[in-house]
Amino acid sequence: MGVLDFDASNACVPPACPLSASAPPLPTTVRGDPCVLDGKAGRLNGDKPLLLYGSGRLVVVRTLDLTSPKQAFVYRGHMAPVTCAKFSPSGAYVASADARGKLRVWSYDNEEHLCKLDLASAMAGPIRGISWDFESKRICIVGESSKTDTSAANTKVIQWDTGVTCGEMGQHVRGRSTSCAFKPNRPMRIVTAGWNEDSRLLFNKGPPFTRIADGTPAEDAHEKGSAVNCVRYSTDGLAIASVSSDKSVCFYDGKTMALKHKMNLVHTGTIYACDWSSDNQHLLTCSADGTVKLLSATEYTVLHTWNVAHDQSSFEMTAKVPMGVMQMGCAFISKDVPVSVSLNGQISMLSVPKGLMGNNDGTLTETKILSGHNAAIADMSIDEAGGIMYTGDTDGIICSWDLSTGTALQRFQSTDATMMHKLHIGTISALTFVNGKLLSAGWDDTIRITDGKDQQIQEVKVDAQPNAMSHGTNIVVIMTVAGLLLMKDGEIVSDMISLSYEASSICVSTDDSTAVVAGEDGSIHIYSVASDTLTEVHTIEGAHMKPIHSLSLSHDGTKLASADVKDICVWDVTNSWASLVNKGRWCFHTQRIKCLAWSLDDTILASGGNDDSIYLWNLDKKMRRVHYPFAHRGGVTGLQFIQGSGMILASVGVDACINQWDVTDDVAKKFA
Repeated sequence: MGVLDFDASNACVPPACPLSASAPPLPTTVRGDPCVLDGKAGRLNGDKPLLLYGSGRLVVVRTLDLTSPKQAFVYRGHMAPVTCAKFSPSGAYVASADARGKLRVWSYDNEEHLCKLDLASAMAGPIRGISWDFESKRICIVGESSKTDTSAANTKVIQWDTGVTCGEMGQHVRGRSTSCAFKPNRPMRIVTAGWNEDSRLLFNKGPPFTRIADGTPAEDAHEKGSAVNCVRYSTDGLAIASVSSDKSVCFYDGKTMALKHKMNLVHTGTIYACDWSSDNQHLLTCSADGTVKLLSATEYTVLHTWNVAHDQSSFEMTAKVPMGVMQMGCAFISKDVPVSVSLNGQISMLSVPKGLMGNNDGTLTETKILSGHNAAIADMSIDEAGGIMYTGDTDGIICSWDLSTGTALQRFQSTDATMMHKLHIGTISALTFVNGKLLSAGWDDTIRITDGKDQQIQEVKVDAQPNAMSHGTNIVVIMTVAGLLLMKDGEIVSDMISLSYEASSICVSTDDSTAVVAGEDGSIHIYSVASDTLTEVHTIEGAHMKPIHSLSLSHDGTKLASADVKDICVWDVTNSWASLVNKGRWCFHTQRIKCLAWSLDDTILASGGNDDSIYLWNLDKKMRRVHYPFAHRGGVTGLQFIQGSGMILASVGVDACINQWDVTDDVAKKFA
């Protein structure tokens, strides 16, 4: 196995780690492409409300039981963006595929989630659709063939455990197929859908599977030139439904694919996805027009329309649907609860009107919006008094979280009418919460000040790109590429303070008297803070051999921790900055250490790095450490201890996950 390959040890957070709560990333969406969701979790999982989707290079199995602290399982076995994933009918396995044509079949019911099948080149291009047969023995995959080899397949059926091809299916022109569906009973049939210039549905029988071209299948029911974005079999196998960019929905006979009915202009925009209810009486569709519709599969009428764009909007809608609320995917989860995904990534659990689909008591009366991130989280900040955590990502989105439940409260609303919720143009480089206000710094050379909810109070332009912020009680020090700035009460109170070295990290004491700045030269510079300037009072020359990437002062102000790409050092503030832990002692990270955090009683130091690891350290037991490997895929970007019944550590990372770790027992055992 190569160093970049995945096995059972690093495809998920190890079961032995004390992960007490986890909030997963939202689905990744691409404008113009359907977002593949799977709400049918198989027999083994019973009535669990699970939703399966891809997010970046991750596969997310999310529980929509909002009372559960662990909201999802996140699988990390892909090296490329995940394009689709499906549960097997048994519920024991998941098949997932990515943009490089890799297909992996892995165990869901085993705590180590072992990989059963790994096909590195199942297809020459991205795989766009997956469907299992009813025996959980065969898998149909469709996608894009090679752009240089016209003979490469874009539809294929394989054995789930060996990868052996089962027949020669009909191929779509232009080298791309968008969706597929296996008939859930005998005789076995497979429907595949074409894209753009090939707007056909191809019907295949088997095994071994070959195309049926006797004139009975209605291959050209959709308008020529349209893209058939989704095709689905009913659970009893008696009907097929397909949706297309021509805004129509077609119903077919499940045995012959003869056209039964075509509903034209069901939506006013491209229809991206559809799904059948468990009783096969209803079909759910979603569209770029911002709506989700419930259709009668027997009377071919629209029974209900959800205006998701209106539900997510905080201002009056115009005639044009904002890009961010285009509905890119939909599915029924257990008990026929409809869900949809917007282009901005947010998941909507849709309310069902009383009297529809068995909701006779009218209990499902409110649409719930599940928010969060689907891009790498760059920083975090916590309002301890309010019990709220704030996170900012590389797309410029800020989200607030309830610390007690670990659930997302809301995204901050921007003035951008697209409803993509980007508060900054580009990456958010730093967040800090001070005096009831949340300050965010972005690569758009602005500091935005909000009241911690969704109301933007102030925007402050800075003369250089801000890379970090730290605060005491009232003073905020902003580190930019050109120097340092002081901010107080939402106003810049100093001129740009130039430095003779390149600053790489910063922290401020709680009493506003001291600022500590680390440099790329490996030295640590200590400044006294005046009202509008900084005065250097001490320098720890050669504190590190390499650039310092993180600093943290203990809560009592007596200890300073610093870290580079490998070493963590601790300095005694009260004894002329003498070394308590020197280079070469705490040196177990293998990549850049991005964040440090002291426990509330200052006895434990936590560190997180680009090596995906979190370590715990203790000054009284310097030879011991606690290691949590594979904590965040891509690296840990933020750490902070929070108030709780024990010692709780919150972490965020490049994988857009927000995790909470109850380290109480591990600390007691290791450092006793």
